[in-house]
Amino acid sequence: MQVQTLWQSDHHSAFTDLIYFNQAWYCVFREGSTHMSYDGQIIVLTSKDAKNWQEHSRLNWQGGDLRDPKLSVSPANQLVMTAGIRWAVYSTQASQLYSVGWLLNEHHQDWSLPVLDETSEGTWRWATTWHKGLAFSVGYSGLDKQGCLYQSEDGLHWQAWVKPFFPDSAIFSNETSLVSDGETLWCLTRRDATGGAKAIIGRADHSCQKWHWQTLPISIGGPKLIKLSNGEWVMAVRRINFKRWTAKTCLYKLNPKTAKVKLWRTLPSGGDTSYAGMVEQDGRLYISYYSSHRDNQTHIYLADIPLVTKKRSTHYC
Repeated sequence: MQVQTLWQSDHHSAFTDLIYFNQAWYCVFREGSTHMSYDGQIIVLTSKDAKNWQEHSRLNWQGGDLRDPKLSVSPANQLVMTAGIRWAVYSTQASQLYSVGWLLNEHHQDWSLPVLDETSEGTWRWATTWHKGLAFSVGYSGLDKQGCLYQSEDGLHWQAWVKPFFPDSAIFSNETSLVSDGETLWCLTRRDATGGAKAIIGRADHSCQKWHWQTLPISIGGPKLIKLSNGEWVMAVRRINFKRWTAKTCLYKLNPKTAKVKLWRTLPSGGDTSYAGMVEQDGRLYISYYSSHRDNQTHIYLADIPLVTKKRSTHYC
């Protein structure tokens, strides 16, 4: 495994995503004064070889904190970026949370005007996954306290598809990672509660309206799930040692049908860390993430792991 530093500054750099689109790499993340400051902007980096990176663009929102930028490629071969807006000042009638999206223009030089629709206010849509020609995203918090699965034809304009979405209203479910294996849509979900709560994995029926949920043996944060070409499933998550109050960004092999997991790799990480993007390309797994294990300052990293082409037997716990 090789790990390189993609970005470092005096600001708080965090919440990454990664994609390979039209022969180029794109890595996005938020940069702000602190983890929860209201001045967050989105920085986009690009590279031709995943080694030499340059700044592509920056997006900001006056009066708002842009967070959790996520990338996806539509069936029309358009690069879509979505994010959340957290308003610094808002009225009692308005919501603090909004969801927003952009398209990369045809020359790949700049982004479209931001797109807000009638479903944008009051939800935090977390990442977009395309399944059988349609976009899906899970919103939480605000008006979607029990979660809502949204559906879209273009990844920018949405309609509620399943609401409420999360199976247990007594536990705060929030960040999700949706994955399509071509036939089935899956959902890895973080849950939080006093004393800790285990993550869950959901499997949709053919309509994506009925879901079967199972509980994982571990608690997680910042989930990202991917199915590799060799048939294995890998999730990148934050794991907290509650006895020592330390955190690491870890990779687990997952059996989604049994909800069993096995630790595979622990990335160089610590402190404020996680929120990975993952892409399999040319027999390698590339993982963007952030961490503050060096000098207590958050930096953006890219891990590069060679993959075994044939599936090995994995013993899950």
